[in-house]
Amino acid sequence: MCIRDRVPLPETRLEPGEHVALVASWRARMASEYVSARVFAAMIPQAMAAGISAADTLALAKMAEEEIDHAIRCARVVASLGEQPVTELPALPRVPTHDDASPLEAFLRNVLDVSCISETVAVALVGSERELAGTKELGVELERILADEVGHARFGWRLVEAIVPSLPKSTRSRLGAFLAVTFRERLGRFASFLLLPDASREAMSFGAPAGPGTFRVFYETLEAVSIPRLESFGIPARRAFDAALDDICLLYTSPSPRDRTR
Repeated sequence: MCIRDRVPLPETRLEPGEHVALVASWRARMASEYVSARVFAAMIPQAMAAGISAADTLALAKMAEEEIDHAIRCARVVASLGEQPVTELPALPRVPTHDDASPLEAFLRNVLDVSCISETVAVALVGSERELAGTKELGVELERILADEVGHARFGWRLVEAIVPSLPKSTRSRLGAFLAVTFRERLGRFASFLLLPDASREAMSFGAPAGPGTFRVFYETLEAVSIPRLESFGIPARRAFDAALDDICLLYTSPSPRDRTR
């Protein structure tokens, strides 16, 4: 796929500020998708050390390739909006190796973080964007990304279901303690959407984030999907999430992030 191949989009009637924000959002996604490829690639040696099957290890390589493809698709949208599809990469901290845990537990921590939290939320967010897509062509791009994100989430959930229930309770408790850190980071990141104005319907039809609505989708996905499923496998996710939410709420005056979703 070539970045020069643009996604056919109609002329936008957005205010200048909305256009700038829309382009910035797609550029940020372009970088985020590209960086996500690095995360899946870094999980390959962890999977090998944990004794994960060759088929699942190969799936990680495929998912890394898909994330690069997503970055290219996002770049095409930027070009279609009349802007240069270039951006600076964010700082690239080391993908956690969790040296304080066994190879299997270390790998599962990243599976929980990446597949059961990030990719599961991505399914809900991209699904919402696809429903609002203003053109058939943009809908096709989002549909392709969504299909891959569904696969990335299912990969993690399948491994968790197969491995975690038979782990000692102490290991599952440590996984819950790790989740508190993950939830705190995600809540802090998505809480920033609460400070944005509501996007116009037209802006959202081109893929703009929905402001507080984006936080709502994130929050409700954790509440309805990730937390109950993790609890069903014996991971104390509810306690971890509530602790993380209390920590984040301390950073805000009333109303809290929990209240702002209502």
